[in-house]
Order: sequence, then C-alpha cells, then structure tokens
Amino acid sequence: MIRGGQRLIRFLPTYRTTQINRISTMTRKDELVTNYESILAQIRDAEAKYGINNKDQVMLLAVSKLKPASDVQLLYDHGIRHFGENYVQELIEKSIALPKDINWHFIGGLQSNKCKDLAKIPNLYAVETVDSLKKANKLNEARSKYNPDSPPINCFIQINTSNEEQKSGLSDESEIFEIIEFFFNSNTKNINLIGLMTIGSWETSHNNDPDYINLDFENLVNWKSKIDSKYNTNLKLSMGMSADFKQAIKQGTSEVRVGTDIFGVRPAKH
Repeated sequence: MIRGGQRLIRFLPTYRTTQINRISTMTRKDELVTNYESILAQIRDAEAKYGINNKDQVMLLAVSKLKPASDVQLLYDHGIRHFGENYVQELIEKSIALPKDINWHFIGGLQSNKCKDLAKIPNLYAVETVDSLKKANKLNEARSKYNPDSPPINCFIQINTSNEEQKSGLSDESEIFEIIEFFFNSNTKNINLIGLMTIGSWETSHNNDPDYINLDFENLVNWKSKIDSKYNTNLKLSMGMSADFKQAIKQGTSEVRVGTDIFGVRPAKH
C-alpha cells in the first residue's frame, strides 16, 4: 500500500503539470485567435467602408518576430498560413521547427550577406525589403544554387517614401527602374517582382484624424501608378501596420503587417 501510494505521489505532480500546461496552451490559443480574428474583422469592415471588392481582399500578415514558435503553431492550427519575420536567424529556426506549408515573409532589413541564408529556406514565400540591385541578384543566384526546385521568391521593392535617413528603401527613380528591369531579365527565374513596400513615418502613422491622407502611403501609390503604366504591371502594395492599417486600406494597400495587436508586446531583443 505504501509503495503504491508513493508511486501515486510521484505521478501527481507530473499529471498536474501536464494539465496546467494544457490549460495554458488552450488559453494562449484563445487569446491569439481572438486577437487575429478581431484585426481581420476590422480589415473587412474597412474594406466595406472604402468599397474594396471581395476579389481584392487585403491580406493580414501576422508578424511573429520575437515570439515563440509555439505561438505560430497555435495560429497555424487555426488555419493561418502567412507569417512575417524580421530577423534571418529567427526565421531559419522557425522554418525548421514548424510545418513546411507555412508561407514565410521576410520583412526585416535585408543585408547582402544574408541573402544566401534566406534563399535556402524552401518555403520562403516573399522578401518584402529588396532595396538594391545587388541584393536582388544575390537572392536570385542563391535560390538557383541552393533551392532550384523550390518556388521562386516573391519580392517587394522597398521604397523610402518618408525620406528618413534611418530607414532603408529606395527613392531614386533611376535605381528603382533599374531593379524593376532586372526582374524582367530572362535569367531571373528564381525571383518574382510582385509589389512595393514602405514603412510610414511615426508622425504620419499615428495621426488619428479620419480625414487625414497619409502622404507616405500616397507616395507609394503614386510609385505603383508610375511603374504599372511604364511596365504594364499590376503591383501589389504592402503598407500599414498596427497603428495605421485602416488608413493603408483606405489608400489601396494589398497587405497589412500586424504583430503586437495579435501576439502582444514583444520582449526586448538581446
């Protein structure tokens, strides 16, 4: 009897821990799903308000940087497949640990020496921060060398619409056109140009006037119009984050990037 009781005593802490972990996981999933669906509902409401057609629905990109892979898995289990990451090493680790049908978007600052590492990720769906011909070429060459059988990497050209020195992105017309024409080269089979991306200034992004027109977003819309007209394209727009995604929808974005309002406040990056 004593021996059996001892076995039961040893078993109970493990059982309790398992139950607590299960409850914690279910609570976290409910929180993430509620947050995601709330943002998605706000997006659909904004689309209705501004007359966006259902066939042109804005995509919600869940930005999971500095959040555990378990959070991504919980939203994946809810049916979400597009996730954004800012740091190359974190993206690599999550891509290894998580399901292979996730569509990963790299939305952080792109460094030339990291293009090879990114191109090795088979299910890398998009790089949204291409800001030089050199980097576009490196992505193409690395994809061809290390993952020739994987789908081409979809690319957005990042444009610095706010003209802030601390921000990445192009603003010179000749450089922008040079990169665009590079994508049309017959040798660039491993990358696709699908859009333009920008990050608005803090001031414009936090203006709460409902009649306000975000000039940084307007600048990107004008670039799209100019490029589409010149090259007969129909580029997507990636603009708008937690603070300004409704304004971005009003001004014609194809995608919004939301992190904190879905996953909560992030820890500091060490």
